[in-house]
Amino acid sequence: MSVGALRIAGFPDCLGCDYFRTGPVGVCAACSSPELVRPGPDSCAVCAQRVELKGSCPNELCRSPRRRIDRIHAIGYQTGQLRRAINSYKYRGARGLSVVLGRMLIAWLAENMAAEPPGLIVANPSFVGPGGQGFAHTEDVLAAAARADADRRWPIDPTAIIKTGPTLKSADGQAWSKRVSGGDLQNALRVPDPARTNGKFVLIYDDVCTTGSQLDAVAGCLLDQGGADRVEGIVLARAPWRR
Repeated sequence: MSVGALRIAGFPDCLGCDYFRTGPVGVCAACSSPELVRPGPDSCAVCAQRVELKGSCPNELCRSPRRRIDRIHAIGYQTGQLRRAINSYKYRGARGLSVVLGRMLIAWLAENMAAEPPGLIVANPSFVGPGGQGFAHTEDVLAAAARADADRRWPIDPTAIIKTGPTLKSADGQAWSKRVSGGDLQNALRVPDPARTNGKFVLIYDDVCTTGSQLDAVAGCLLDQGGADRVEGIVLARAPWRR
């Protein structure tokens, strides 16, 4: 693709790019791709975590007989410039990056989900308000992805599952605290209109996955309340395992 005289700032300094807000998905995908460390053949088939030398995944969720989510995909690992982009977006006021992160998601879907597209794409829901988050960061990325999907190819619905109240903080917690926060989240989830999810293959979007406990809780709600047929997850970044 010829970019002519327009300047590409480079990922994740996207806010200063001449293509920001108007650039096609391909420009953002090509620019960000060299900065990503992607899961490969050495990653877990269930949660995209790097497996140990003996071939077993250290994540408890993958071995749990109570697991509700089929699989968690990842666009990259939570390292380098991808980590910087997510932190800038969520914690440092660079909310405009939702545009770029949404385009990255659309590019990943086209590359990896064309053969078996989901019937619905939802967010791991935010709760904005007292005791909750400052802004609906997952929903905003999905809304940006929907705007970037010029052909309306992907069935995106950021409000098909909602969070009804504040829940325990999960980011940067240890595995045991993430399991607790996942249980807390399950009690706060609701599917407003089960007809939107019933019988469908549903894909949950989130920004970062460490243990997958929250995504598993959302999957359980979509299956039990929403009547979904199957649920998988897609995250921008898979956190490398920390012992």
